[in-house]
Amino acid sequence: MHEMSLMASIFDILTRHLEDYPGVTVKKVTLRIGSLTNAVPEALEFCFSAFAQGTVVEGAQLEIIQVPIKIKCRECQQESEPVEFHFRCPGCGSLAVDVTQGRELALESMEVE
Repeated sequence: MHEMSLMASIFDILTRHLEDYPGVTVKKVTLRIGSLTNAVPEALEFCFSAFAQGTVVEGAQLEIIQVPIKIKCRECQQESEPVEFHFRCPGCGSLAVDVTQGRELALESMEVE
């Protein structure tokens, strides 16, 4: 389950940021997760709860913003969302495409009290 290692990295980031604000309680954590990460939201939620136990994050809400895959054709410049991982331009049929969105794995924000 790679979600456990992903969440370990997220908690490392959270911990570093929270060191500057002793005594706060985290109410909400928002993550941006691209489809290409293959992270399962339910598994992330489970891992979030496990890592949060006994910390200032315990009881916080986890919001996951799922980011779809987008590609841009190098030939005709058309931007689109590939269907079923077929990375071919729907406009001109070219395979010369760049992934412009969908690889994200980011701590978008956290709300504290």
